[in-house]
This record gives sequence, C-alpha cells and structure tokens, in this order.
Amino acid sequence: MRISLFLCLFTLCLFTLCLTGCSQSSPTSTDKVQDGLFAGAPTIRPNPIERVPLVAIIDVQSPAEVVPALLIDDGKRQWEQPWPVVAAKKHRIAVLGMRPDREHSIRVKLKAADGQEQISEPLSFTTPPLPKNFPPLEVIRSQPEKMEPGVTLFAANIWRDSVSVLDYGFIIALDEEGQVVWYCHTQDRIADMRILRNGHILYQHGNYRYAYEIDIMGRDINRWVATNLTEPPAENSIGVAIDTTHHDLLELPNGNFLTLATELHRVEEFPTSEFDPEAPKAPAVVVCDAVVEFDPKSGNIVQQFHLKDILDPNRIGYISLGSFWKDKYNDDLGELTRDWSHANALVYIPEEDALLVSFRHLDCIIKLDWKTKQIRWIFGDHDGWGDEWRKYLLRPLRGFEWTYHQHSPQITPRGTIMLYDNGNYRARPFQRATMAPENRSRVLEFRIDEQAMTVEPVFEYDGGASERFYCPFYCEADWLPNTKNILVTDGGHIELDDGTPNDDVPAERQWARIIEVTRDALPQKVFEVRLDSGLDSQFGWSIYRASRLKNLYERFHVRPPAINENHQLFERLPHTRKANPDLIRH
Repeated sequence: MRISLFLCLFTLCLFTLCLTGCSQSSPTSTDKVQDGLFAGAPTIRPNPIERVPLVAIIDVQSPAEVVPALLIDDGKRQWEQPWPVVAAKKHRIAVLGMRPDREHSIRVKLKAADGQEQISEPLSFTTPPLPKNFPPLEVIRSQPEKMEPGVTLFAANIWRDSVSVLDYGFIIALDEEGQVVWYCHTQDRIADMRILRNGHILYQHGNYRYAYEIDIMGRDINRWVATNLTEPPAENSIGVAIDTTHHDLLELPNGNFLTLATELHRVEEFPTSEFDPEAPKAPAVVVCDAVVEFDPKSGNIVQQFHLKDILDPNRIGYISLGSFWKDKYNDDLGELTRDWSHANALVYIPEEDALLVSFRHLDCIIKLDWKTKQIRWIFGDHDGWGDEWRKYLLRPLRGFEWTYHQHSPQITPRGTIMLYDNGNYRARPFQRATMAPENRSRVLEFRIDEQAMTVEPVFEYDGGASERFYCPFYCEADWLPNTKNILVTDGGHIELDDGTPNDDVPAERQWARIIEVTRDALPQKVFEVRLDSGLDSQFGWSIYRASRLKNLYERFHVRPPAINENHQLFERLPHTRKANPDLIRH
C-alpha cells in the first residue's frame, strides 16, 4: 500500500515537472494564463514574410473592447509602442523598431474604455542578426538631443566592379543612434521611393522599367511595368504604355500617379561638342523627357506632356552628349543616343495646379502651369537661352550663385525652395569647367519673388573649408519640421581607385553617406552614417534619397499577416528586352 502511494506521488510529481518544463520551453506565449482584460495569454511569432525579419507578430484577445500597446525592453533601450487602432476584443500587433541580434522582453498593455489597464507577463523574442550581404553601415556621429526625432528611411544600392547591380537592394530604417531597426530585402535596385497615402511604400526599380508597391510587413501589393520597352505585364502587373518611369513617381491628390518618362526623337542637327562652339552638328537620336499622369488601377494614361515642347532646342549642357540611356534602350538602335535634358525631379504644387521640373543637364528648374502647360518661370544660368525664353528667366539678387546639375528641389513650409546643388563643372558648355578635385557640392535654400521675377539666397551648406564634399550624381536635402535641421543625402560620391574625386560616374569607387546639419550661422553636423566598402573593395554604394519619419507605425499601414496567410512575392521580371526602332520619333 505504501509502495503504491509512493508510486502515485512520484508519478504526479514527474507529470507536474514535465508540464512545467514544456511551458518554459515555449517561445510563443507567456508563462502565466492572464485574466481580467486578457482572455488567455498573448502569443508571439516571427513575421512569416522573411524579407522583413526585424518584425514580430503578437496575437491577443480580451473579453472587453480594448486598445493595446507594447512595452519593449532590449536590455539597453526601453520604449512604448502605441498601436493606433479602434478598441476591439481581438488584436494582431506588429512589434516594430527592434534592433537585430537581440533578445527583447515585450509586455502587452491593454486599456478599456472605462480607463482600466492591465499589463501581461513578458513575452520573449530574439531578432536574427543582419545577413552577411547587408550594406556596411558605419555610424560616424549621432547626437540625438540635437537631432530631429524619428527614423531615417533610405534604400541602399550596390555596385560591383563599377557596374550597377539590378537584383540587389535593401530598404533600411535607422534609429536616432544610426542602428538598424527595420529593413526589407527587396532584391531590387531602387531609384525614387516614397510613402503613399494608403501607408504603403512605392518605389521605382533602378532599371526604370518597373515600379512596386509594398507594405511594411514585406508584402508585394502592386507592380507597374513600362510596356514600350518591356514584355507585356506578367501576372500581378499593371502595364503603362511608356518607355520608362524614371527619377520621380508621385501620387497626386486625385489618386493618379505622376512620373517622368523618356521618349526617343531623331534630330538631324545636334551638337557634337560641349567644348568647341564651332564644331559641326550631326544627326542624333535624342532622349527627351515627358511628364505622364496615369491611373494606377488600370495603367491608362490620363495625360502626357512632352517637355521638349517648352525647352530651347538649341541649348545643351555638360553631359548632354552622354549616353546614359544607351543600356536602357539595349544598344540595339544601331546608333548613339544623347541624354539631352535629363529631367530628374518633379514637384507638384496642389494649391496652384503647377509643377516644378528639374533638368539636370540643362542646369535649370522650370515652373509649369499643369493646366495650361505654360512656363511661369525658369530658374538657372541665363547662358544659352534664346530670345523666346528670356522673359521667363529669374534675376539673381545678393550675389546669388546658380546651381549646376542639381537634384531634388522641394518647397519648404515657409515657401522657399531647397535642393542639393551637385555643382558638376560649375559652368555652361564652352566655358571653363571646374573639375571634381577642385569642385564642391552644397545644400542651397533660396527664395523666389514671382512678381519681381527674382531669386535670392537664404541658406547654404557646403561643409566649410575643412569638410567640403562633392557628389556628381544623386543626392537630396530635406527640411526637418521640428528642429528646422536639414537631412542631407550625400549619396553619390565618385572617386578614382586612389580616392581622388571624379566627375565620370561610376569611375572606380563609389560611396555614400547621410548627414543631418543644423541651420545655425555655423551649421553643426549632428548625425552622420556612411556606406563604404573601402578603397580596395570591388563593391561600391549609392543612396538616391532619404527621409526622416516620426516612427514606423503612424505613416505606414501596418497589417500583420495571419498564420495561414498566403504571402507569395511577385516573381521578379527580366531586366532586358530589345528596343523597338519604331519608338524613334522624328
């Protein structure tokens, strides 16, 4: 009898230990069953969309209508993540802002309508380390107390042996200390990128033939294909009857998309030299730009405006004779193409129904009435414009220095314009050029008086005498609303293999950085992160643009996937197709 009782007690103890052990080994739920506002213990799991691995998903239920929040601790930082949703009994929450290769303790806080709150037992989640092919980020400086709060979002593009790699790409978010807190391994080289009103990310592929809409969890939502140079749309694709979509793709207030496109025109007499004004002219296939508005649901073109119709056809700039678009048109035209105007930015002004269009190779920005398609003004060096265009030229005041090969103009909250002045050559054709080793780029803010047709400087940053910088391509400067600091995407450094700055993209070496500077009389650099593989590496890096967001959950539409959700990504399309000579217009 005693032996039987002993065996029963022993078996009961062993069973209890087994249950305890199983509970402790489970990574998906809390140890204790919740009560009160919790209808059971919350559970946690990794994001099933593997290209966005620094996100976890928590499921929680309550007998009452509640609003959840998360209390997160990674051993170094503690923060609260709100979950901006309406009260409900069931919630699926995405845990955002976690750094890689760390164990995180996460508690769920529920709040009912009557003010009652309850906090769960901690959940544990360990984020994976960054992949071995992740861009080599180096934080040079971070002073969060002087910085604009938030996360820095950008896309990293890679070069291998000075050739752009089209099937590699990461979209990355950094916190105020420059640490990675989110990324998406897109496997796409990325040009323009922005956040849509629906909270999704829209980006152009670096081959200028595709555009993608994704969400912050990593789902592919939509894809657009420029069908004039690309095979007809595959499944899950929307065709747009244009040659390319390049440099800018933005959402209009009416929901349509606006983009820059290219088109080929045969010109019988085109300049053959940027240095000799007496050089003979010759026939050429010229790449011209167009502004295209299209319906993103159908791909149908709503309106298209040929920018050559408002430009002086006899005016060129440095690199107008270049063949940037040669590989885009696949070398199959049998003759050279000329990159005449190289439009590189669009800004839509809704209250005026007007556009700013930046032309890199013509060293100018034109304000265009989008309804009438008439020029309102031309910003840029007066050299080379014919009489018909001179009435639109802005007059410089207070020693204003013109920009050259500028990128990314934008209108600030106080009505000024800010841009990145790359400064290539600092001259017009047939004038003495300033070459890269002696040149500089700068951030420039200026004010335009449209009544007086004048332009004057407001602010400039070029690093000063000791930290001057020069990027012959890419780049951006963003006004930051709270601090009035400026986020500078200094993203296109081009050098020879000994580190000497060079004008010819891509040269032998490419690197990039993002900096934040104050608007003081003597601007201070309060943030700097670099992307650089070093002098001896076969790899180089570029960043087209960057932005500072308040956080990862207010601007984005965050919809965590269910356990059984089908989240198959789109198959990536080929990058080449023979160009059609019939695309050339006369």
